[in-house]
Amino acid sequence: MQKEFDNTINRISCIRASGKRSYFCNDDFTPVEDINDTLGSFTRYSMANIKKVIGSNISEANVQTHIRNQEEIQIDYSKISGIPNSVKVVLDKCSLMKYLVNKAITTGYLGHFERLSILHVFGHLGEDGKEFVHTVMSFTINYQHHVTQKFIEKMPGKPVSCIKLRDQYKQVTAEYGCSCRFRRTKNCYPSPVLHALRDNGEKNHDITIPISRTLSKAKEEKVYEELDVHNKVQDCANRLVELKKQKRGVDRSIARVEKELSDLFDTQNVDCIEVEMGLLVRRKEQEKYTWHIEI
Repeated sequence: MQKEFDNTINRISCIRASGKRSYFCNDDFTPVEDINDTLGSFTRYSMANIKKVIGSNISEANVQTHIRNQEEIQIDYSKISGIPNSVKVVLDKCSLMKYLVNKAITTGYLGHFERLSILHVFGHLGEDGKEFVHTVMSFTINYQHHVTQKFIEKMPGKPVSCIKLRDQYKQVTAEYGCSCRFRRTKNCYPSPVLHALRDNGEKNHDITIPISRTLSKAKEEKVYEELDVHNKVQDCANRLVELKKQKRGVDRSIARVEKELSDLFDTQNVDCIEVEMGLLVRRKEQEKYTWHIEI
C-alpha cells in the first residue's frame, strides 16, 4: 500500500509539473474513468450543515489545543507582586493575554499592537487594571511611565473584542488556542474582560462592560443583571454538584451500615431489636429492607 501511495504521489507531482489536469482515484489509487458517475454518487449536504460540522470540529480542536498549551504558558508570578483578582482571572482564562504578558516578562519586548492589546483589555479593569498595564510595560526595555500613562488616558471607551483579537493574532491563537465560550448576552459582545465580570461576585462598575453601543443607564444595569444571573446560576450549579457528590458518599455509607445491621438481624433471626432511642424495626418493602425507630 505504501508503495502504491508513493507511486501516486509521484504521478501527481508529475502532473503538477506538466500543468495537465489531475484525476480522481478510487480506494486502490486507480484513476476513475467515469467522473460524472463518481461525482453523482457523492452524498450532498447543505451549506448550513457543512458550516455546522466544520464549526463544531474547529471548536473542539481549539478546546484541546487551548488545554494543552495553557499548561505550556507559565507566567512567573514571583516577578509580579499583588496581582488583583480581576486581572488574575483574565490571565488564567485568556490564553492570548497570558501569552502577551508572558512575552513581556521573558523577552522584555512588545510590539505596538501587542501593547495596545494589553491596554485595551486590562485598562478596562478599573484602577487595578491600569496599574497592571504599567507593571507589564515596565518589563519592556523602552518603558516610560508618562508615555504609558498618556496611552491609558487616551484609551478607547470600550474594551477590545475577542473577534478583533483573533483577527490580529491568527498565528498565536491557532497555536495557543482561543476557545473561550461566553454566554450570549443582549447588547454585550465577547471580550476577555467578561472573565473578570463573570468571576466577580458583586457588581464592579470599575470594569467596563463590552457593550455593542451606547446604552442608557437602565439598559446598562440590565446587562449587569444578566451577567450576575449567570454568576448566581454558576454558583448554584457548583454547590449542587458538590452536594450531589457528598450525597453519593453518604448513600454509600448508609448502604454499608444497613448491610451490617441486616446481617446482625439475620444472625439473631429477628426483625426488631431494642436500642437506646427506642425499638429498631426492619421491614421488607418490595425487594429491599427499610429501617424505622419506634419510640
